[in-house]
Amino acid sequence: MQIREGLKIRDIAGEKVLIMQGCVGMDMTRVISFNTTAEWLWDTLYGKEFSLEDVTRLLTERFQVDTETATADAKKWIDQLIQYNAVE
Repeated sequence: MQIREGLKIRDIAGEKVLIMQGCVGMDMTRVISFNTTAEWLWDTLYGKEFSLEDVTRLLTERFQVDTETATADAKKWIDQLIQYNAVE
């Protein structure tokens, strides 16, 4: 999978957010807030193909957490991106 091109994290009032536009004529806008780890993953993986295993590896290398915890966190991050149609 890969983060969709053209999506950018914005700094709004000190918060890192991604604004996903919805349908024309309807207010379907979604705002996704990023913590520092989620933003780091986004910046690291933007423009690259990646898998659950890649995200898990990045988390274990940077934060020295066990594989089970990193896999659960990676899955949550990826699931959020999928939910908001931010990956293809």
